[in-house]
Amino acid sequence: MIACRKRAGAAWLCALIMAALLPASEVRAETPRPPGIRILVVRTEAEARDAIAAYTAGTPFDRLVRERSIGPERERGGYLGRLNPAGLSPAARALVGKTPRGRLTPLFRTENGFAVIQVVTTQEEQELEARARAEPEARELLQRGTQLGQAGDLEGALPHLRRAVELNPDLEDAHFNLAMIYRKQGNLEAAIAAMRQVTQLHPDDFEAQMHLGAWLFERRRYAEASEAYERAATLQMGSRDAWLKLAQAYQAAGKARAAVGAYRQAITLQTGNDPALYEAWLRVAMQAKDGPAAVAAARKFQALRPGHEGFLALGAALLLNGEAEAAVQEYQKAVALSPSSAAAHAGLGAASLRVGQGEAAAEHFLRAVQLEPQNPAHYRTLARLYEGQGRLDLAIVALRDGVSAAALSSPKLQAEVAEELAALYERAGMSREAALERLRVQSLRSP
Repeated sequence: MIACRKRAGAAWLCALIMAALLPASEVRAETPRPPGIRILVVRTEAEARDAIAAYTAGTPFDRLVRERSIGPERERGGYLGRLNPAGLSPAARALVGKTPRGRLTPLFRTENGFAVIQVVTTQEEQELEARARAEPEARELLQRGTQLGQAGDLEGALPHLRRAVELNPDLEDAHFNLAMIYRKQGNLEAAIAAMRQVTQLHPDDFEAQMHLGAWLFERRRYAEASEAYERAATLQMGSRDAWLKLAQAYQAAGKARAAVGAYRQAITLQTGNDPALYEAWLRVAMQAKDGPAAVAAARKFQALRPGHEGFLALGAALLLNGEAEAAVQEYQKAVALSPSSAAAHAGLGAASLRVGQGEAAAEHFLRAVQLEPQNPAHYRTLARLYEGQGRLDLAIVALRDGVSAAALSSPKLQAEVAEELAALYERAGMSREAALERLRVQSLRSP
């Protein structure tokens, strides 16, 4: 069974005008009918001008209404049908009378803000009226398709729902149910397309935005997933799940700074204290190089995970935030608790170097190498330290071992370390060794 939904639709404001069959002698000239119109109402003049600019740039007017309007028939794209001009204000009536079909009126002030009217084209008007005539049949198909879907007959539901949206593309529930069926059948692209239709017809549909975000994330379309989750989080500011999903989408899209803020918001909405959430916040704050956020996250994480792991996290955050002396203290605690931790010694080495304790830093980096000889990062760090001290011979020895360690990881990493070693040879005046090392780099990078 799938989660189908069904909502009653609002009645059309425009009534269908049917021609009466009259004897030829009684036929008289037809009075011109008013054109169909759409209306967008926003609160400020700036919002109105921004909407007009978006329309000029290519955004359909009905979509702008659905996304921005506070006026009537928002869910139908602001379509009011062939509204009698007498029902409009004098200012609006005058503007509509001067506006050709397919164009927008100038914006004008209303009781609720500022408005602009679109006089629809004859073709669109005919399509909308045909859609209105097909409304009863489309809703019958929607009801039948929904019932079949709820009963588990997905194949039987599909043709009814597809036909419903053919007759009336504005039936958002039909698109929603189609999306859920496609997802159940494993047709993720079709599900995304159908759910996107729902969000275009009803941008304020939180459930639809969350589904769309999840499916786009699954497809690794992280930027698009972020947009859907942004809308969802805006619609329900108090939804922890929406903010958490948004943070994860930002992080996957490489927007670490935005992810920091989203994680912070999710944390304020959590009912308990989730160490994994603080750890994720810390990780993305470190990626964004946001020192204050990293320290705040690390302190929360340490309170929930006291011990070696917590000291390491706080030490790294403090070092990022420029608090090297405090970082030394945290790393010292980590080393005291776990003397065999290469990460603790490497962190203490980095913090010691920052406070000017070069010899102590070298000792800890050497210890990290001994504890984790397969990690080329330790050799590279040690080599940079020795080079900074002017001890090129020791730097070369460390980097030679780093090349060997990198061979256990990947040719790409080994080439990077070998290139650093070649440059170090050049600075030491060892041109022959540098040339040999560059041959190794070329060999490692050749297809």
